[in-house]
Amino acid sequence: MTPNTRSLTSLPGVILIVFVAFSFAANSTLSKIALDHGATPLSLLTFRTAIAAFSVFVILKIWRVPIGLPFRVRWIAIGMGGIVALYSYCLMSALLYLPVALAVLTFYLYPILTSLGSWAIGQERLTFRILVCLITAFIGLGFALDIGGNINLVGISLAIGAAVGFTILLLVNNNLGDGQDSRPVSFHMMSSATLLFILMDMNAGDIPLPVSFEGIAAFIGSCVFFAFAMIGMFVGLAKIGAIRTSLLMNFEPVASIVLGALLLDQVLEPLQLVGAGVVIAAILLAELVKNSSEANKNV
Repeated sequence: MTPNTRSLTSLPGVILIVFVAFSFAANSTLSKIALDHGATPLSLLTFRTAIAAFSVFVILKIWRVPIGLPFRVRWIAIGMGGIVALYSYCLMSALLYLPVALAVLTFYLYPILTSLGSWAIGQERLTFRILVCLITAFIGLGFALDIGGNINLVGISLAIGAAVGFTILLLVNNNLGDGQDSRPVSFHMMSSATLLFILMDMNAGDIPLPVSFEGIAAFIGSCVFFAFAMIGMFVGLAKIGAIRTSLLMNFEPVASIVLGALLLDQVLEPLQLVGAGVVIAAILLAELVKNSSEANKNV
């Protein structure tokens, strides 16, 4: 098969992952609208995660993928659901304090934080280029968040907490072992997170929903986009692999900036846009460097 033929064959997968990234961004933007109209982070996460878990279950049944996991992996996956619940709640809560684009952009530090975490626990070597990307990304984030101006420390802390939580999730997932199918693991994680959210709802004694048509439409749209993104991620990974998927997912912060401006009138200042561009470029370069190093190891 020639390079051109391979490119044409993988084009549907590339397009799908771009739509997945857009869907994640749309989910965040619509979540903000639903929150502004009476929903709470907990109520939105409960419905969103439950629908996504059920959708993944249906897809696994259609694909005839076994849902069962080895004893050790099953309980690790269930425990990972707690991390999913934590980082999701932090990111959703950050939308109450930050523009959507900045919350998502801060969360997208996780690829670089994962490299740093892998180095800290001895899984990977921290190269000079990765370190430069890390420093550059934080400098760019400083401009994007307008550090020194009127910043919201609560929102920033929540978004960074979400990035750290997702980083921990990735590091734990990397230790599950080679050859472990990630699809049933994801189903167990989503189901565990759903159960935790339901228990939290029972403790709160209420599941607030939006009080307007616009809010309800955004609430439903957020759940639908998130479920599509989760399923589309599985399909895209199978079609084009993890490397290109991780690179194309960097479209999400860009889409968040555009959707935030169009639907929420959350327009970033020119210097903030420059900072956002620096962050996205640094993350993209870090992933290219990391993937290039992994490819060289396998040669």
